[in-house]
Amino acid sequence: MISKLIKNSSIYSVLMLLQKGINFILIPVLTVYLSTYDYGVVAVVLAINAFLNVFYLLALHGTLNRFYYEYKDNELMVKKLFGTIITFILFNSVVVTLILLLGRKWLLNPFLGDVSFSPYMILGLISVVLNPCYTIYQNSLQARQEGIRYGKNNAAFFLVNISLVLLSVTVFNLGAKGVLGSLAVTNIIFFIYTLFSFKNNIVFGVDKKLLKKSLKYAFPLIPHTLSGVATMLIDRILINKLLNASLTGVYSIGNNFGSVVFLIASGINQAFVPWFNQKVKANDVDDLGSVSKALILFYCLIALGLSFFGKEVIMFVTPKPYHISWQVIPFISFAFVYHGVYYFFAGSLFYDIQGRGNRIIPIATISAAVLNIVLNVTLIPMYGINGAAISTLMTKIALAISLKFFYTRYLKINYPDLFLLLVPFVFFIISLFSFYQIANFWIKLLLYLAIVLIIYIVMKNKVTTVIKLLKK
Repeated sequence: MISKLIKNSSIYSVLMLLQKGINFILIPVLTVYLSTYDYGVVAVVLAINAFLNVFYLLALHGTLNRFYYEYKDNELMVKKLFGTIITFILFNSVVVTLILLLGRKWLLNPFLGDVSFSPYMILGLISVVLNPCYTIYQNSLQARQEGIRYGKNNAAFFLVNISLVLLSVTVFNLGAKGVLGSLAVTNIIFFIYTLFSFKNNIVFGVDKKLLKKSLKYAFPLIPHTLSGVATMLIDRILINKLLNASLTGVYSIGNNFGSVVFLIASGINQAFVPWFNQKVKANDVDDLGSVSKALILFYCLIALGLSFFGKEVIMFVTPKPYHISWQVIPFISFAFVYHGVYYFFAGSLFYDIQGRGNRIIPIATISAAVLNIVLNVTLIPMYGINGAAISTLMTKIALAISLKFFYTRYLKINYPDLFLLLVPFVFFIISLFSFYQIANFWIKLLLYLAIVLIIYIVMKNKVTTVIKLLKK
């Protein structure tokens, strides 16, 4: 069981790193063939799709893992569970799509700004209509712990999509239509694949008791899911609404660079959570403070490096219209350092066996989403794309601070709270040096190396201890 868990976790982590890494590497190619407007169109449509996906899925994919283990000894009930969810998702997709098409003047157009509904949002809708069934299928594989099959499907989806994108953008020069059209075609292919692959594992139709039970479990998760999407993506929609699509495209490039910290922190968190749970269960939590310190310092160094040298990298790999995107990197990268702090505090709340901590997190994330929207609406007109980046940083800081006051109520972990909250801010202040004219590449390099050397000297013994602990 343990070896299977480790194998599946490795598959999921490697896939995530590979996909995000290749997407990052493709930036120099896509920015050559996509104008800032094209890039903005793609960012806006994908952001709207992420919001719509919540209403298409209704968090039902989360019920698979929950109820599969309740019925796994009864194959017929498992098939009925999967079949009920798939059938309802198909029905719900038709209903939601009709509502969107009939009411697009009020439901979609206000968020599209200067992005045309046809063809861009139509292509986006094709993806968002068909993708939920594939998502349910993939979640069923995760529930059954069929990690290899899950990985092959994900890799195939990714490779088909990337191949179509490169073909449509570089050969046929279709711009944003090529990127969104490629995703739509990929979703059509894998929707058909899902129906054929899933047909022997489900009983089509709706079991009213199972549906009621699934919806009762899933509905409370919708606000939390929606707030998470809002916090991550509302900035693109509001930049497009309050400014224009071209600036949305510019912002998206800088955001992608800053999000490297999120990628690293998320990958590490996947490994940290089971280790954390094991430590807490064994009542061996003394080392968690040292580990959290070391990891936050690591995230800070990554964020500082991105902040100092992102300007040079962006100016080297992208055309001139994208060059100002470097300005948002310090704010975005350190926002995700604070997201790393959030992972530590949230882990304690999620562990609470009585479920009391789980009630705190949705309240905190929903409040953070509301704050994020208010800040974006206020700061974007004042500071442009930098206003959106500042809003993201302030929201992540507020989210981390809010959980700081609650996590110790349910689990006694001696995290160094002040260190985790203040040290990233000190590093962020240092990162703003990159905005000064005297901050040329060599000065920034010397300063960065000096900071790394100081941290190494001060933290050498602690880092060595942490590495030994994690190897155990």
